[in-house]
Amino acid sequence: MEKKKKHPGRIILLDILIIALIVSGIVVYRLFIPEAYESNTSIAKADSGNIETVVETTTEEDASISNKTTDWGEVFTDKFTEGEIIESETSYRSENVNVSMTKVEENGVTYYIQDIYIRSILNLKSAFAEDTYGKAITDSVLDMAVENDAVAAINGDYYGVESSGVVIRNGVLYRENANADVLVLYDDGTMKAFSADEFDGEVEMDNGAYQAWNFGPVLVHDGTAMTSFSSRISSENPRTAIGYMEPGHYVFVTVDGRQAGYSSGMTLKDLALVMEELGCQVAYNLDGGQTSTMTFGDEIANQPYKGGRLTSDIIYISDGE
Repeated sequence: MEKKKKHPGRIILLDILIIALIVSGIVVYRLFIPEAYESNTSIAKADSGNIETVVETTTEEDASISNKTTDWGEVFTDKFTEGEIIESETSYRSENVNVSMTKVEENGVTYYIQDIYIRSILNLKSAFAEDTYGKAITDSVLDMAVENDAVAAINGDYYGVESSGVVIRNGVLYRENANADVLVLYDDGTMKAFSADEFDGEVEMDNGAYQAWNFGPVLVHDGTAMTSFSSRISSENPRTAIGYMEPGHYVFVTVDGRQAGYSSGMTLKDLALVMEELGCQVAYNLDGGQTSTMTFGDEIANQPYKGGRLTSDIIYISDGE
C-alpha cells in the first residue's frame, strides 16, 4: 500500500510551534527561578552535613566587600609607605601592609610573633589547599603561602579533617554547623568569638562575616585571658593563635613544641596570657601540634614539630587586594 505523504506546510507549522514552546519555557524559567539558584548568588553554601566542592563568589561580591572596607591607612598613618616596599629578614612594609616578626625564647619555650597592620580587610585572607574547598584536600602551609604571594601566613583550623564545623572564607559561607568555639572576622575589621550554641551562620553573614574559623578554644575575651578552656588538649604543645587588637591591627603567634632542648610548647593558659600581654582584645587558638607553622616571605619562620604536616587551609597577609 502506498504511504500518504505529509504536507510540507504542516511540517513547517509544527516546527514553529515546537520552537515557540522552547523559547517560552526559557522565559518562564528566567522569570520565576529564585535568585539563590543563579550562578551569581551572594552566598555560596555547602550541605551542612557533607563537604562538597563549592563555586567561589563572583567579582561582584568581591567588589561589594571592597566597597564596605575602611582605609586604615588614615588611622595608622605611620605604618605604611607612600608606595615603596621596605623589607628585611623580619619585617615588611608597603603602602598596604606592615608586618614585623619577633622570635621569643624564654622558660624553655620558643615562639614567634607577627605584629600586623593592614590598610584594607582584603589584605587579610584565607586560602584552601589546591585552591579547592573539600574534605581531605591538603597541602603544606609554605606551598599555599607561596602560591598566594603571601607576605606572612599561619596554618588555619584544618577544617577539611571533619565534615562539620563552621567555614566562612573570604566572604563565602561554605558550612555553618558549629561544633566548637567559633571566631568571626567581619568586613569592618572587628573580631568576635562565639560558643557553638551561640553561632548562627546566616545571621553573621548578614552582619558582615568575612572569615570564620571553628577550632578554639577562645583564649582572650574582652582583653582578658581565659582561665578555663573547652579543650582536652591543654598541656604543653606546639600551638598557633590569631589575635585582634583593633580594626586593621592583628597578631599571628606560633609556638614550637615537643622538641627537647629547644622548645617544650605552651599550655592553653600560657598562650592566653601571652596573647593578653600582647594587647589582644580577642584571641583564638587554631590547629596546633604538628600543624603549627608560620611563614614569612617564601620561607618557614618557625621550627615545626617533625617538619610539620599537610593541612587544608591557611590565613595569610596579602600586599594586594
